[in-house]
Amino acid sequence: DERKISFHATAAARMIDYEVTFRAPTNEPLVLGDNKDGTMAIRLAQWMTMPHKSQGGGASITGASNDVLSASNASKGHIVNSAGHRDGDTWGKRADWCDYFSEHDGEIYGVAMFDHPQNLRHPTWWQVRDYGLFGANPFGKHDFEGLKDQPHAGDYTVPAGGSLTLRYRFYFHNGDEKAGKIAERY
Repeated sequence: DERKISFHATAAARMIDYEVTFRAPTNEPLVLGDNKDGTMAIRLAQWMTMPHKSQGGGASITGASNDVLSASNASKGHIVNSAGHRDGDTWGKRADWCDYFSEHDGEIYGVAMFDHPQNLRHPTWWQVRDYGLFGANPFGKHDFEGLKDQPHAGDYTVPAGGSLTLRYRFYFHNGDEKAGKIAERY
């Protein structure tokens, strides 16, 4: 693959543009398999996550899996996407963008991810979890659409010698999706 990463800043926000081009060998195709965990993702700080259960225990946690954060830094995150889904309802849904935001030390901070309109299968499916996993995935169709009997429904084949380019923007902002003007910035 080939990657191009660009960084941009304004007075109100920071952005990372990530472009990746997958190239198939000249003598054989490249199959990108259907998997809910693939493609472009970021892992968020624990203070930004939604309240969730520890992966190892079952008790509710408000911070990192081995530490409980102070009450002022407890997990208070929210997720929203361009289709209007919120929090847990965003998992596996298709949308142009998805935003994860939370209050921290008296301020609200957010990270939005934009799916480029020319990307394969735009708008993409979102693999967003309450514990801070935040990903875009055009290849997880069978999981996201409940097609358990079609495990390869989201496979994509790049022909021999061909390529596939995907583009995403990470938009780091202040405030929730409205204050951060996420729809407008998209």
